[in-house]
Amino acid sequence: MPREPSDDDEQRGDPPGIVRAQIEPRSETADNEFLELVARLEGVDTTELPSLYREVNHTIENLFKTPPSSAAQMEVAFSYSGYRVTIDQRGNVKLVRVDDSGTA
Repeated sequence: MPREPSDDDEQRGDPPGIVRAQIEPRSETADNEFLELVARLEGVDTTELPSLYREVNHTIENLFKTPPSSAAQMEVAFSYSGYRVTIDQRGNVKLVRVDDSGTA
């Protein structure tokens, strides 16, 4: 289960609309944990979200399946369900709410 978004996110200097969370860096659970995180933020069930497979086709799972060297500092970024998402190989997630035009 992903770490709940923290109230201390504002203390990091992030403006409103940015959420940071943590998911387990395990390929078997990463997709589901990410969906649970977005569903909680949106106040919906995961079944109400767009298909993660159609949107990013196992990108999150593959980040953790054969992890690159930690020296690579690998991260992926993509848009999903009204957020610009960045996830790194340690499981750190950053979600930035974007408006309908695709800008923050």
